[in-house]
Amino acid sequence: MTTRDLRVALLFGRAAVDADGRPIGRVHDVRLRRDGPIIPGFGPGLRVEGIIIGRGSIANRLGLDRPDIAGPWPLDLLGKRAAQRDKFVPCENVELHPDFIQCNQRLHDMRSAHE
Repeated sequence: MTTRDLRVALLFGRAAVDADGRPIGRVHDVRLRRDGPIIPGFGPGLRVEGIIIGRGSIANRLGLDRPDIAGPWPLDLLGKRAAQRDKFVPCENVELHPDFIQCNQRLHDMRSAHE
């Protein structure tokens, strides 16, 4: 991502396409890494490591796609299935456009978000 002052909230829900222009889904999560400069009273600063892209579902919105969260079995099952389709794209492979996000990888080369 090239813009340093972009608000993370502006990424959520934005459509994403792969290197060939094929739709992947929408951004529904952001992965942060705590390795920035030390901030007094907080600790190491956070930086965006990458984005999670998928088709999204009610299970995603409820957080049931996360491996450490369980819910009622029908939603839990749907959440785990949805998580298998989600893709993680590192920041260096992301280009921001006004209406969408371009990923500089092909869909089949992207790694799973929950590996």
